[in-house]
Parts: sequence; structure tokens; C-alpha cells
Amino acid sequence: MRILALLTLFLTAADHWTTFVCLRQPVAGWDVTEANPISDWLFATLGLVPGLLFDSVVTLGAIAFLLTTDLVPPLAKGLIFTTVVGWTGYAVLNNFQAIAALGLSPLGAA
Repeated sequence: MRILALLTLFLTAADHWTTFVCLRQPVAGWDVTEANPISDWLFATLGLVPGLLFDSVVTLGAIAFLLTTDLVPPLAKGLIFTTVVGWTGYAVLNNFQAIAALGLSPLGAA
């Protein structure tokens, strides 16, 4: 379970970084938007960086809860982590494709 939790943390960090790279400033000739409507609302409400930080705190809390609670059966925990890993991994791949298409540096340099 800990491996899935660590993978979730790693992919979440990669997702947040690549989302920041894609959305931090307009790119001439492109209309770059957040595909997740909840995240889009969060960024519109709090701002990009505060929204990403809020999402990070919520994610860390959820992971800590799942790792420490006995209220969720191990199979359900594994399914939750696996689903998040798959979904977030897809988002990271999509973001890297967007970064390449937009001609941005994945390191965030201008």
C-alpha cells in the first residue's frame, strides 16, 4: 500500500508542476485551460498557485487518512490508490504533451 501511496504523491507532484508550467502565463496563439472542472473552479477562485497548494494539502490529508484508518478495507484502499495513480498518470502525460506542443520548458523556464 505504501508503494501506491508514494506513487500517488510522486504523480500528484508531477501533475501540479506540469499544470503550473502549462497555466502560469498565457501562450501566444493558444487557449490553454484546465480540463478538470473542479480544479478549474479552484484555480479561478483561489488563483493557480494557492489552488495547487490547497489541492496538495487535501491530497496529503487523504493519503494520510487512507494509510492510517481501519475504516476503509485494504482492497478499497488499493482500488482508490490505483484509480488515482491511473488518472493522475494520464493527466501528467497529457500535460507533458501540452508542454511539448506549446514549446515550453518542463523546468518552468521562460
